[in-house]
Amino acid sequence: MTETEQVKAALAALADGETRRSPPEASGGQAVKDRPEPTDYRVVIERAVTATEDVDAAAAFVESVGLDRLERAVKRAEREVSGLADDGREALATFEEYRVAAGGPVDG
Repeated sequence: MTETEQVKAALAALADGETRRSPPEASGGQAVKDRPEPTDYRVVIERAVTATEDVDAAAAFVESVGLDRLERAVKRAEREVSGLADDGREALATFEEYRVAAGGPVDG
């Protein structure tokens, strides 16, 4: 799968509201889901915030970490009364904007 195809697949996943996984050959033989995921909510939120600066980075974040992990990280930040909760919510809103944009124009 070419990089362009991976970005398109990730944007399609955003549009579908789910995280699609790349086939093993796209990650050098190791399925994306088998990669270690960040466990610290701070790392997840910081990576998400950085990823929202670029569509390709956003697509890569969705592929490698996933929006469900970001949502869990935001909930954890809220429980910890961390200022990162606001940053995480903003990142989620940006990913939602990308998802809507990936869906194309609305007819009607």
